[in-house]
Amino acid sequence: MTAWDLLLECPPGSNLATLRRVAAAMAATLEPAEVLARGVESLVEATGAVCGEAYLLTKTGPELEVVRGCVGECPFKSRLAEMAARAAKEGRALASQGLIALPIHLQGRVHAVFGLSLPMEAPAPDGCFLSTVSHLTTLALDHAELVRELELREAQRVRLLRKWLGAQEEERRRVGQALHDEVGGVLTGALLALRLAEKDPARLEEVRTVLGRALDEVRRLSRELHPAALDDLGLRMALERHLREFSERTGLDVDFRLNPPNLNRPAQAALFRIAQEALTNVARHAQASRVRVLLGSSGDLLILEVEDDGIGFLPPTSGETLGLAGMRERAEQLEGRLIVKSNPGKGSLVRVEVPLARVLD
Repeated sequence: MTAWDLLLECPPGSNLATLRRVAAAMAATLEPAEVLARGVESLVEATGAVCGEAYLLTKTGPELEVVRGCVGECPFKSRLAEMAARAAKEGRALASQGLIALPIHLQGRVHAVFGLSLPMEAPAPDGCFLSTVSHLTTLALDHAELVRELELREAQRVRLLRKWLGAQEEERRRVGQALHDEVGGVLTGALLALRLAEKDPARLEEVRTVLGRALDEVRRLSRELHPAALDDLGLRMALERHLREFSERTGLDVDFRLNPPNLNRPAQAALFRIAQEALTNVARHAQASRVRVLLGSSGDLLILEVEDDGIGFLPPTSGETLGLAGMRERAEQLEGRLIVKSNPGKGSLVRVEVPLARVLD
């Protein structure tokens, strides 16, 4: 039942003006502690309570933290705190001898508690009114949580964009350097061999060999920039080719099982890049001897796994490397998620789970 349903059920003239003030006060702030403080202040005003407190459950345990306490001395503070702790534990409103503890639920659990101490002669407050205040507070806290999450994600997106731009420039520098040093060097050798072949036609075979090496190097760089096999052959065969070349280049034993369904092109490109990045990390950092790659469907999920038997690492608790952030971003673009499991000395596992309905062709 929503707050609006409760408002419609309330009898005419029952604290509607106060409810409007509660809603306006809560909408004016995005700080959870301030939301609770304004909520309990409105409750005290509406009920005539002699004392009102707002408690917030701590993140580390079930303890309650006072975010808005009674002003001055209150003989019922300890009893009110005990009742609030009970209400938080039981997840329901409690009332006893003029004391009221009203839990606030958020995302399926008690997030906060309002505590009120009413004058002994005061009538019991309208239950509909208290329920509606509880619902309004939940909506305000949920809104504050969503805004804060969006702000964090936006800040993360900006940081990631800066990293991507830096990585893009670095990749251009690397390709330019490879063209200059490797391809340019090979072509320079071919030019010298060609000049010699003008005087000695028997050296033409040497020219062909040198030009073949240059062509192989250009093709390798081209595949790294964009695997043409992905367009021509599809994800399974393109990834299989990449894994064989990876094994030949690194000397690692690569065990793979690839059985993807028919996927749309964005999904194919994203999954190929995630696998490519995960394998690059293995080659650079893992000191592994074996890699296992799995791609297929399980139930309503598409699963990609890259697992190695290397030295492992401790996943970062704050922030991510550009490689991990890029893989996570690609997974989230497919409405999926990236899971990284690793411990020092026990290898690493990169797992991507994507809803099949999102990626099928």
